[in-house]
Amino acid sequence: MEELSSPFHRALAANRDRYNAQFRLARHRSRNLDANAFLKHLQDFVGPIVDAAGGDPVEVTDALVDLSFATNGRMSALLHKILLDQARFLAMEPRRVSVALANALHHLESQPDTRPTAWVSFLFHRSKLVDTVDAFLDLAAVAAWGFGLAALRESALAVAARLHPDLLWAITGSQDVEQVRADPWWTAYPKGLRVVRKLGAFRGFGGTFVRPPTVFLSRGLLHATDGENTWRVYADIHGGALRKTEHATPEVQSPTFTLSRDGVVSLNGESRALPQLAGASSWASFGNTLAVTTPWTHSITFVAQS
Repeated sequence: MEELSSPFHRALAANRDRYNAQFRLARHRSRNLDANAFLKHLQDFVGPIVDAAGGDPVEVTDALVDLSFATNGRMSALLHKILLDQARFLAMEPRRVSVALANALHHLESQPDTRPTAWVSFLFHRSKLVDTVDAFLDLAAVAAWGFGLAALRESALAVAARLHPDLLWAITGSQDVEQVRADPWWTAYPKGLRVVRKLGAFRGFGGTFVRPPTVFLSRGLLHATDGENTWRVYADIHGGALRKTEHATPEVQSPTFTLSRDGVVSLNGESRALPQLAGASSWASFGNTLAVTTPWTHSITFVAQS
């Protein structure tokens, strides 16, 4: 009797015909959608979140049912956890919050060298310090960048100033947005010239490139090509990503670094010998960042002076 009076079960009972019609349409699009498995998903996944959220249970149920159809009822345990953790924000704007969290987690779970579990845990502890959906989604976006989604750097920095300084510090180690913006490799413990990241691997081993890539700047942005495809390259202290793009035209460099044939890197009067960069096949520098490739590896090596 108690179960039947839960917010979730009341929402299901009140809108059964509509949900059944949605299921029939989804089943028409995906023959692999199993009615019993989907019903179990609703009971185990959607129900506890709706009951925890409060607010209008029909609006919350509608949003989560739509999300369930979009994924054919296959959602990770981590998505269930974050929606349950953040049920109070879900109650405020069910569709906006559920879609935003699902999208962010999908990218974190599908890209290498990211930390989706740490992102979920961080939001569990830090979201208690914000009260509105806008503030929560700002926090979630900046944290997603901080936990590995390097391609979000510019969009994250655009909203980072709206975070409480303590929250920004918890993600970046700085309370100063401009400091973080100016130095993509900023850390509270600078170490001068150093290798800060390697990005990319041979496609035959699950990587991206079919042959050792070369790097170049186009419109001030870093790109890489293996002769067959071109990628926009994103890299900073938090992570790295390669996004396939259309052909880009290399521009003439005004290098900030110097790199000798034997692998000596120099910037602002500081030099460091990095033998692994000797005989570089290509390199590009911008600001305090140097990206280098060699004929003997399928990765891009980043050197920075922080």
